[in-house]
Formats: sequence, structure tokens, C-alpha cells
Amino acid sequence: MLKNRDIDATKGSILPQFIKYAVPVAIGGLVQMLFNSADMIVLGNFDNSPNSTSVASVGATAAIVSLVVQSAIGLSGGTQVVLAHAFGEKNRDKIRKTVDTSLLLAAAVGVILTAVGVYFADSFLDITKCPAECYQGASVYLKIYFSGIPAILVYNYGSAIIRTSGDTQRPLIYLVACGLLNVVLNFALCFVMEQKVAAVAIATLVSQILGAVLVVARLLTVDNDCKMNFRHLMIDGTILRKILFIGIPSALNSSLYSISNLQIQSAINSFGPSAMAGNTAGTNVESWVSSFVNAVNVTCLTFVGQNIGARNRERIKKSFFVSLLLGFTVGFVLGEGLYIFGHPVLKIFLPRDPAAVEIGVLRMKYVLAVYFIAGLNGVLSNTISAFGYSIIPMMNSIVSVLVLRFFWMTFIFPKYKTLDNLFFCYTVSWTISLAVASLLLTVIMSKSLKKMKNAENEIITVKQN
Repeated sequence: MLKNRDIDATKGSILPQFIKYAVPVAIGGLVQMLFNSADMIVLGNFDNSPNSTSVASVGATAAIVSLVVQSAIGLSGGTQVVLAHAFGEKNRDKIRKTVDTSLLLAAAVGVILTAVGVYFADSFLDITKCPAECYQGASVYLKIYFSGIPAILVYNYGSAIIRTSGDTQRPLIYLVACGLLNVVLNFALCFVMEQKVAAVAIATLVSQILGAVLVVARLLTVDNDCKMNFRHLMIDGTILRKILFIGIPSALNSSLYSISNLQIQSAINSFGPSAMAGNTAGTNVESWVSSFVNAVNVTCLTFVGQNIGARNRERIKKSFFVSLLLGFTVGFVLGEGLYIFGHPVLKIFLPRDPAAVEIGVLRMKYVLAVYFIAGLNGVLSNTISAFGYSIIPMMNSIVSVLVLRFFWMTFIFPKYKTLDNLFFCYTVSWTISLAVASLLLTVIMSKSLKKMKNAENEIITVKQN
């Protein structure tokens, strides 16, 4: 079922395999984020406006894009869990049905979101109170970006399938290819097009389409159970229900962060283009760290999920503790490191706007400097989801993220309208979420492992009789 170079999470020493699996995912995520940052750097250097209006225009769309796209990508968490269990069970038929169902689901959801996103693009900008000087550029960027949602989802779902099968190298190769194309097109189109924001958006769209094509081509030619066949492609109702049962809460969990960020983005917009640009640049730098943290989360979900499918209690616990250690370490070392060098890093994005740089560093103080909290949160939430309880992280997010941030922005921020008070909201909500997730996982893991042990004892008793 698996080739020699692929990784089977149910066998061998966990830490070396975990790192071997996570590193290509982390590098791939970093490459993707760096190429996304290249959009901002190109805009920052081509933008001659005094307040970095082009960068601010794209920044005005960040929370909206995250709400629509990240929520849809969250559905792929259902694919990853179902597929990981199938690999752990060595169930070849279930693997093939999961692949077919997931890709058709990605394409269908993508088409629907493109229609909704393009039609309501301006309405989204009105909700976030986008400043007039940024409105036109933000509207153009959103509509072009939303046109590529089907390609984004097919790529992300397809990559999740390829990674879960044990091959983390090819998604990395595809990201590099798409990123290089994106950078080349960024410069080329910015030279020839007057509307720089549109140029960057088109470059992103074309690179996304290439990524989808490469992933589909791989799944058509792969020589394992994940091989796709267009003639036999169909949705399996049972698999679809399992994917949605796990994926919908994961998608809603992602959307809750994005919904709360819409209110925060609206508040940032009220401070003007420099604040918007600084916040955007700071967010881009954070994405470099999140690529490594997310790699730990993805690997945690795969390793814990496969061993749940194999019903190996000891490897489940070891996989979790390795994930926890790496999630904390990566978040702390990289987060603190980039915060310390915040000024020179942000000047790469904003060479002409010192005020925006200072605002970006201020955001880092309350987000990057404590990013280890996000690292621990991700491991706990993904472990809970791997056990099949994806509704629980969603409920945690409703209380500790959506409700708390709404309360903060409605009652606390209006009394102290400072950027410090605004960004501190992230630190507080992450901390509360971590405390709640820790208690929930303790109960879930104890209960689930006890069930596995009882089932093993029953089998032994039957065999003895």
C-alpha cells in the first residue's frame, strides 16, 4: 500500500518519522507564505503613495479572504481524519472512496463560494468599513482572488490526500513551482499594468490554478490506493457524511476566528492606511511562524489519527506528546526570534512608512511573542478532532474566541481605543482557549483510551474461551 519512501505512522520510532513528515509540510507552508509575502513586498516597493495604500488595500481583504477560504479549507480536516483512519485500518476500498468524495466536494464547494464571494465582495468591504482610498483596490483584489477558490480547494484537499498517504515531498515541490510562477508574474504584471493590486491578484490566481493542475495530475498517476480515475469518480454517501461530520465543525472553528477578526479588522481600519499596512505586514510575518506550527498540527492529526485507526494506545499517547513538545518549541523559538528582529524585517515590506513599521512591531508584541500558546492550542484541537470530536474545538472557539473577542471589541476596546488594547485581545482569547482545550482533551483521551483497552480485553477473553 505504501512505498518505501512513504511514511507509515503506525510503525517505527515516532520522533524521527514525525520530523521527517513535518519538515516538508513546514517548508511547503513557509514557501507558500513567503511567496504570499512577496505580493506585499512587491506592492510596497511599487507603491508610491504616502501611506502604503496598495498594501493597505490588500490588507483590507485579509479577514474576508480568511473567513471564506480558510473555512472551506477547514472541511479538508474531515478528509484527513477519515483518510488517516482508513490507512490505519488498511482499508483500501475506504481510501479510494474518500479520495473521490473529497475531490468532488472540494470542487463543488469552490464553485459555490466563488459565486457568493464575487457577488458579495463589496458588501464584505462595507461590513469591515474599508476606507475610501483603499476601497477600489480592495474590491478588485477580492473579486479576482475569489475567482480562484475552486483551484485553491482542489489543491488543498488534494495535497491533504497526498500527505496523509505518507508523501510530503510532492506538495512541497508543487508549492515551490507555484510560488516561483507567482513571483515572476508579480514583477512582470506590475511593470506592465497600471493597477498594481490587480496585477498581484492575477499573479496569485494563475499560480493557484497551476497548483490544482499539478495535484490532480499526481492523483491521476499515483501508484497506490489514492489513485483517482475520472471515469469512476463519484461521491460515496457514507464517506461524505463522515467527512462532513468531522469537517463542518472544523470549518466552523476556522470561521469563528475569521468572524471575530472581521470586527478587529474594522477597528484597525479606523486608525487609517498606515495602521492597516502595518497590521498586514505583521500578519504576513506571523504567517511564517504559523507555517511551522501548522505543520506540527497536520502531522499530529495524521499520526494520532492513523494510530487511532490501528487502535495502538501507546503510539497514540507518544504521538500526542511529541506533537505537544514540538508545537511549543516551534512557536516559542520562532515567535520570539522574529519579534526581536521585528523592525528590520518589517522594513522589507514597508520601506517608506516608518509609522506602519511601528504598528506592525506592536502587533508582534501581542501575537508573535506568545505564539507558543497558538502552537499548543493547535495540537490540542487537532488531537481532539483525530478522536472524532471535532464539534468540541468548535464549541471552545465559540466561547473563548468569538464570544470573548466580541465582548472585548464591544465593551472594553471602546473605553480604551488604543492599538495596544486591540492587539491584546488575541493574547487573552488564546490563553483562555488553551485552558479550556487542556481540560477537554484530558477527559476525551482518558475516555477513548479506556474504551480501546476494554475492547482489547474483550477480544482476549473471547479468544481464551
